[in-house]
Amino acid sequence: MTTTRTFEAIIFDHDGTLVDTETPDFLAWEMLYREYGAIITKEHWADVAVGHMNGYRQLFAELMAQNGNAALDSAGLRRHLEQFWALTLENVELMPGAAGLLSQLRQANYPLAVATASDRKWVTRWLTRFKLDPYFQIVTTMDDVVNNKPAPDVYLLAAERLGVSAERCLVFEDSLAGLQAAKAAGMRAVVIPSHVTASLDFSLADHIVSSLEHVTPAWIESLL
Repeated sequence: MTTTRTFEAIIFDHDGTLVDTETPDFLAWEMLYREYGAIITKEHWADVAVGHMNGYRQLFAELMAQNGNAALDSAGLRRHLEQFWALTLENVELMPGAAGLLSQLRQANYPLAVATASDRKWVTRWLTRFKLDPYFQIVTTMDDVVNNKPAPDVYLLAAERLGVSAERCLVFEDSLAGLQAAKAAGMRAVVIPSHVTASLDFSLADHIVSSLEHVTPAWIESLL
């Protein structure tokens, strides 16, 4: 007897879901704000920046307003932020359970994709470093779509390229913008809040789990 799976494909967000780039990013922002005598909280940073590629502009503007230094500009702040990134991004790690789950899903013959708000160069850097790229048939990024998350475009494009209808895709996310994008695409969404995004309102999620370590193909197949 043939059993039809609820989901025909699994799509993962990248930053904060597969690879912990968010912790080093926040630490760099914290260092930048401190350099100019200002404070940025983890909760505010997550609300403005995580999953929102235009969030950095808002944070630069807020820092300039707080500092009151007319000589500050966003380009200069960006260069300064990149100096801090050079220090903090040395500490990027895989999210707990990511490699093990991907291996299990491949063995279970699930088509896999990444759909991210980041650009392709950034994502390729980390997928290659952690040897995750062979797991994924498709990677869609901000470079591939007109509208970034929270619009559904990257998720819809990933489903289209996988040849699977949106409603038969299961998404793993850690950001509010990403969750909104997945739901707007008509997909079911599992959220794994990181310590950076734990303060966000994920009530829109179909399921919330504390770590990818708790996810297995059997658990996915039990979802109705």
